[in-house]
Amino acid sequence: MPERSLRRRILDGVFWLTVVKILSQAISWTVTVYVIRILAPSDYGLVAMSGVYVGFIILFNEVGLSAAIVQKKDLNQEDRSNICWAVLSINLALYALAFYSAPLVAAFYNEPRVVEVIRVASIVFIVRGLGLVSNSMLVREMAFKKQSQAELVGNATGAVATLWLAMEGFGVWSLVYGAIINEIVANLLIFLFYPWKPDLAFSFSKVKILIGFGSKVSAARVLWYFSANMDLLIAGRILGKTQLGYYAVAVQLAMIPLDKMVSTISQVAFPAFSKLQDDPALLRSYYLKIVNVVAFAVFPICWGIFLVAESVVPLFLSAKWLPAVLPLQILSMVTAFRAIHLVNAPLEMAIGRPGTTIRNFATITLVLAASFYIGSTYGLEGLAYSWLVFPAVSLFTTSTTLKLIGLSLAVYFKELRHPFLGTAFMVLAVLLCQKLVLLDHGLVIHAVGSATLGVASYTLYYALFNRKMFAEARNLLRR
Repeated sequence: MPERSLRRRILDGVFWLTVVKILSQAISWTVTVYVIRILAPSDYGLVAMSGVYVGFIILFNEVGLSAAIVQKKDLNQEDRSNICWAVLSINLALYALAFYSAPLVAAFYNEPRVVEVIRVASIVFIVRGLGLVSNSMLVREMAFKKQSQAELVGNATGAVATLWLAMEGFGVWSLVYGAIINEIVANLLIFLFYPWKPDLAFSFSKVKILIGFGSKVSAARVLWYFSANMDLLIAGRILGKTQLGYYAVAVQLAMIPLDKMVSTISQVAFPAFSKLQDDPALLRSYYLKIVNVVAFAVFPICWGIFLVAESVVPLFLSAKWLPAVLPLQILSMVTAFRAIHLVNAPLEMAIGRPGTTIRNFATITLVLAASFYIGSTYGLEGLAYSWLVFPAVSLFTTSTTLKLIGLSLAVYFKELRHPFLGTAFMVLAVLLCQKLVLLDHGLVIHAVGSATLGVASYTLYYALFNRKMFAEARNLLRR
């Protein structure tokens, strides 16, 4: 693919995925604010307990074959058919595993209600399996407009269903059924956007070759999942469902930039890097550009959440959620570093080095597991503070990734200097304003004033010191 055509597809992909995620996030969180007010912290605790297990099993629902569809240079109908039947068989087996192993998870948490939550929530295995090939083909062809439209409709439908069920008194089941409805609607639309019919034949020997690559991708995802969810696993065991509920909501809020914005970049980056795997110079250039764009967008949002958490949580979620404020502040700071780190995995996968991804996530998982275990013995706040080891360990693993493409940490940090400095300027300006001007005002003025000044100060920094990036962002918005 010519560079100009690739660049256009990348920009189109970022545009459509970003716009749709902003719209779906606006709908989702408008609904979520009301749902959180209706439900109890224990309801979110139950979902977090079951979600850790269900989310872990779902990592195996396609053994990395979706990545193989995107990365393989010469993909044909036979390959797609073999993958389809393999994935469907795997998902049926995983559903059975989740159904019969649910009592063991409930015993681990000492919470009997987890059994039924897991058994119902596991329906998503089969739903995702049915739509996997169509979804992966849309990614391979970088048809992000269609993919994002399906995601928007699914999120909106699921959010509205969750609110209605919560208002009708379904409690924790409003969250479970809402998630299932989201998956069904999104995957149905994805299939309509990329309809295809698999052949009836199946060759294990041919799909085995694809599984060889995919299994390493799947292993990397498992380690990533443990590094991202080890805190919920440990907290659910040690802190109990109520404290876990506070922490789970803090995680949900802090992860907004990671879930929505960075997932957009990752969706675009993997197929883009795959197409550039034979051009090292251009690959390095695009990698640095994507890291810079992620930092430019995510750093101010993450630190902005840190700055407004004390006023936004009681204002929108009510005073009963005040214990979530400190964990939210700490997690939002760390999320900024997690965001730029997640760009590394698509690069490693695209150049055929999933082994590096496995080693990097294994290192992070071991370090975080020890930190979480120690921190959780000091309660909710201790668990939150234990995340502060992440920036240091991620720096080590990033240096390993950079060596694969011939880059140094000096070049990497040079690319990130403006996001760091611009965010620091924003934080300093807002903190001074909060201490000197907004201290004695109400929650609404404190939140709005902080957010407004944050946007203005960050924009001012880029207008003064990095007009090129400011102009690129402005042109992208115009586009």
